[in-house]
Amino acid sequence: MFGLTLILVLAIMGGAIAFIGDKLGSKIGKKRLSIFGLRPYHTSVLMTVITGIMIAAATLGVLAVTSKDVKTALFGMEKLKAEMVALNNDKLTAQKELADKNKLIASLDNQIKETTSNLEEMQRERDAINAQLLDLQDRYAQADADLAAMKAEVEALEASREKLNAEIKELEDATAELRAGLIAIREGEVVFRAGEVLYSGILNAGLSEEENDKQMDTFLASANQVILARMEVKTKDVQALWLPNTMVQEAKKVLASSRGTMYIRICAAGNIISGEMAVSRLEMVPNKIVYEEGQKIFTENITIASDGRNINSSLMYFLSEINKAAVAAGVMPDPLTGKVGNIDAASMIEVTGKMQELGGNVTLTAYAKQDINVAGPVLLRLDVRRNE
Repeated sequence: MFGLTLILVLAIMGGAIAFIGDKLGSKIGKKRLSIFGLRPYHTSVLMTVITGIMIAAATLGVLAVTSKDVKTALFGMEKLKAEMVALNNDKLTAQKELADKNKLIASLDNQIKETTSNLEEMQRERDAINAQLLDLQDRYAQADADLAAMKAEVEALEASREKLNAEIKELEDATAELRAGLIAIREGEVVFRAGEVLYSGILNAGLSEEENDKQMDTFLASANQVILARMEVKTKDVQALWLPNTMVQEAKKVLASSRGTMYIRICAAGNIISGEMAVSRLEMVPNKIVYEEGQKIFTENITIASDGRNINSSLMYFLSEINKAAVAAGVMPDPLTGKVGNIDAASMIEVTGKMQELGGNVTLTAYAKQDINVAGPVLLRLDVRRNE
């Protein structure tokens, strides 16, 4: 709208100036006026030129007043060119600076990447050092725990040593008392051989602590009396049996934690000479019936020679196999002989006679004569049959 208004104003203003100029020219021409001594015609032409100049000047003046761009184009072009040159120079300088900045930024990016890489490497090294530190701390803690355990073990060993020294002192005192109570000392006579069963019995398991202590004390007292009788000591209040207290306490723990009954026996730890303490050990197993009465224990096919010379050897081999089978089944053997039972002479004579009578190929079978528990003995009923 501003442009249209400006054009309209310029048109009206130009038309008015042209109209005025024309009127002035007409009047000058009619009145034959002269300016600057010129002829009327030339004066009229001069007025027309002046009118045109005024139209152009008015147009430019109005445009310059109304438009900053026209004013700048008319009066500030040189300044504008200078500013453009300066701006181009500034632009080039800025572009150069930008290029330099970009190079610097690229260099800084590379430095940042290198620094980041170094930082990551340092972090990995730090993590490795931390891991090593934690490992060292764990080792130190373990070493500290081991040291504490070793100290506790040393203390326990020292306590055990003191306890063992006390037991040794007790053993020496009891030995001296035992020797003082002997009626007659047969010097050098072995009363019990190493491993020999001194005493055995069946104890109840799962009792209260008080009942458990009572039955163990009764068992050990009875064993002591048996040993005194074997040593022919008349004084009944002498302590002849010696067992490590730790072994007795462990036996009590086993009894307390078990059920049913336990077979327990006291065996000589070494050869025991008359007048010395019976240093012994405890053996115990759950008491149970290994073979019921009439149960078959072992059977073997035997070929008897025509002259019967292999009967005794075959029978002895058969009995040794029964012994092995019974031990494997759970019957505790005698520590000295390794045997679990025996057979009377009459039965042996009867079986050998029947084997000789049948001759040839026979089957020999052993049955339990009665219920047999872990303590034994293994009592047998032998049966001999001819093989057809």
